[in-house]
Amino acid sequence: MYICIAGKNKCAIDAIKFLLYKKIHRNKILALPNNSDEGKDDWQPSFKKFARKKKIKIIKIKNIYSLKNLFFFSLEFDRIIKVEKFFSKDLYNLHFSLLPNYRGCHTNFLQIFNGEKISGVTLHKIDKGIDTGDVIDQIKFKIKINDTAFDNYKKLMNYSVKLFKKNFHKIIN
Repeated sequence: MYICIAGKNKCAIDAIKFLLYKKIHRNKILALPNNSDEGKDDWQPSFKKFARKKKIKIIKIKNIYSLKNLFFFSLEFDRIIKVEKFFSKDLYNLHFSLLPNYRGCHTNFLQIFNGEKISGVTLHKIDKGIDTGDVIDQIKFKIKINDTAFDNYKKLMNYSVKLFKKNFHKIIN
C-alpha cells in the first residue's frame, strides 16, 4: 500500500505528520508537492522542504499512475487529476468549501466576498469532473463577521487536516 499526499503548505505537512504518528512506514508515504513549491519556507511552510527533511519520497505525478495499491489524497494540489490515467481508483480530495457550493479554486475568498455565514471542508472522491465526486464527509464552521479571506483560509487548512484524520482509517480499510 502507498499513500500519496499531494499539495502544499501546512495542511499537506500535517497530513504527513499524522501518517508518521500512526506509524505508516516512510517507504509507503509519497509526497507530491505543487510545481510552485521551491523547497523554501515563505509565508507558508514548504511541503517539499518538509518531505526532504523527513526523508519522504518526493514523486512526480506520472510515476504514480501505475501504482496498484495507491491511496491518493489532494490537499491544496494545484493540478486537475485525470482519473483515467490512474490504475488506482482510491483518489480523494479535501476541498475548501461545502460542496456542491464553490467548486474550483479561490473558494476561501469567494465565500467571504459573497457574505457566507458558514464555511467548511469537503472530503470527496475525485472523478472526471471538477469537485463533482461523491461526498464522503464534511466539516462545517461559522464565519465570523470580521473574518477575512485569510482568516477563513487558515480555518479551512486546519479543518481539512481534521477531516483527513477523521476519515483516514475508514478509507484505507
